Amino acid sequence: MRRFTTVLAGAALAGLALTTAPVANATTGVPDAGSAPITATAAQGVPLTVDRPVVHPGEQLRIHVEHGQEALSWVSSGAFVRDSDHPMGADEGVAHLVRASDGSADLIATIADVAPGQYQVHGRAGGGPVPGVVITVE
Repeated sequence: MRRFTTVLAGAALAGLALTTAPVANATTGVPDAGSAPITATAAQGVPLTVDRPVVHPGEQLRIHVEHGQEALSWVSSGAFVRDSDHPMGADEGVAHLVRASDGSADLIATIADVAPGQYQVHGRAGGGPVPGVVITVE
């Protein structure tokens, strides 16, 4: 017979396994209704900001990331022009680095001819995700 502590530990692990993160819409990359809101600051304290939240196809978006001592890997979005391969193979465009110094980076991305809607701008720094922000393409 199993000990009570073993059963209790198993129940706790089962509960953790059933806990899920917000699921993003495959088209827009924006979490579906009922999900936690996307914040402009990553869990590791890496802020990602954009110069404006509403853009149009063909316009350029300026992005700023404070990544500290962590290396910035990439910033991408389904709204960006796909003029190079995504480092992780995602079907998204990647922003181009303009300037990097003292733990911060400035990037620029061109908005693709995509359907109007909301798109997530996110990235990776220091082996962890940068949750990013949501932009609206009109």
